[in-house]
Amino acid sequence: MVLRFKCITMLLVYVTLMNFANADIAWPMEALPASAASALDPAQFVSIDQHRDWQLDLDARGLRAAGSVAHEAYIDELQKRLQRAGVDRIYREPVELNQWLADSWGLELMGAQGAVSLPTAAYLPYSGSTSASGVVGKLKLISADARYGEGELVGKIVLLSLKKPESTLAVFESAAWRRYDPAASVHADTPYQRSYFALSTLAKKLDMLHRAGASAAIIGLDEPSNNALGMYAPYDAINRNVPALYVDQDTAKYLANMANGDVELRLTLEARIAKVNSSNLIGIIPGQSDELVVLNSHTDGPNGIEDNGPNVIVGMAQYLARLPRAALPRSIMILLSSGHFAGAQGGQSFIDQHLHDGTLERIAAVLCLEHLGAEEWVAGPGGRWAPTGRPEPYWFFMPNIPPLIAAAEVALKRADAAPAFIRPPTRPEGKGLFHDHVWPGEGQVFWGRSRIPTANYIAGPNYLFNWGISTADKVNYQRLFRETIAFTEMTLTLAATPMADLRKPEKN
Repeated sequence: MVLRFKCITMLLVYVTLMNFANADIAWPMEALPASAASALDPAQFVSIDQHRDWQLDLDARGLRAAGSVAHEAYIDELQKRLQRAGVDRIYREPVELNQWLADSWGLELMGAQGAVSLPTAAYLPYSGSTSASGVVGKLKLISADARYGEGELVGKIVLLSLKKPESTLAVFESAAWRRYDPAASVHADTPYQRSYFALSTLAKKLDMLHRAGASAAIIGLDEPSNNALGMYAPYDAINRNVPALYVDQDTAKYLANMANGDVELRLTLEARIAKVNSSNLIGIIPGQSDELVVLNSHTDGPNGIEDNGPNVIVGMAQYLARLPRAALPRSIMILLSSGHFAGAQGGQSFIDQHLHDGTLERIAAVLCLEHLGAEEWVAGPGGRWAPTGRPEPYWFFMPNIPPLIAAAEVALKRADAAPAFIRPPTRPEGKGLFHDHVWPGEGQVFWGRSRIPTANYIAGPNYLFNWGISTADKVNYQRLFRETIAFTEMTLTLAATPMADLRKPEKN
């Protein structure tokens, strides 16, 4: 049986949930005095209830695949929120995306008595597509490190099982310049296993399967069914012409036991592939000069944590827009970029469109905010993710610019955002491209391509790439509220920091 989504039913459910989640909550609206720029007033920010409501709204929207109806509707909604926040100058810049949308998918075991449907966890976006009748082929099990030459897998449906690598927080923590963890809750040897770590080389493996002529692929995840459901990766927007599906660990074991014999499978993955037009949503809060501090996050994503940054930025803007212009040494640009899950094309497009018009030179700093307030969920009984009661560790990626590091450290303390680590780029020689990044995060493009001082606050919980899940139960709203205030204060600090000081990176 092929899983099919009925568009009309989904639309009705979506509209019902939107009506439930979008009830108006009062915002503080009065103009703020200049003193509110130096002594921030928590009572003048949108409430915790508003942030909770926004998170529920994101959950109701579900998967916002790049350029999809759900994604574009969210951009429209964010524009309305920015208008309500008092951001007067709002506009859009076009972004062309390679869109890939799945309509139906399924996996069947072929036999003399007919086809038997097998459970699947998700599809691999941009992997490829089939007709409604799918592709049929002999099942072949290959190891994760196998290498095949051109034509060696023609006609095969390949099963590739991935295992999560053992890792600890040392993978990020060891290089940190600053740590905020006053209770010493984590250490370099604290286990840090995340489900998506196994996916880091998957794009290259799909390229190899394509060269070897594989008809399709099945990727076995090292996770039980609840954890595997809705995995959305890789997302570099490169169509690899190897239609592929994820299965959970039990289904992967079942298939492995019968592989490399005469077993035939039918894999179906009907997908639409097209060039579509989306947009980056931009707002300007005027300050005393035309120099800019940019607040950035992305609008598409598989779930409500990925990404709730735009809603936090709306909350920040609602405070900043009520300050007197004289209290803002620089103007504030809000840049909510499109196409993160289509090769991060929104950020690339912004750089491309402004390479020669002087905009990039006017940017003093970029503050990119992603996945805020995330709680840690790790494998519990039966391997299913369960809450630990602890916050997810956070990373603050940035170049070695002393005033940027200092402002970030103050923000972490103000937000009481432990555990968090301020650290250098993971790939300092990267060019700022999707497969040649300087660090994992939407904001890396600004430093990687244009050496614009950038601080990127981000976490990577286990559930980051799964669609079809709730996230409202995985957010600490008190922490998210504190983060909103702290990053507003950091924005004001960066707005007052001399450009010459911000443009002087030191050696790592």
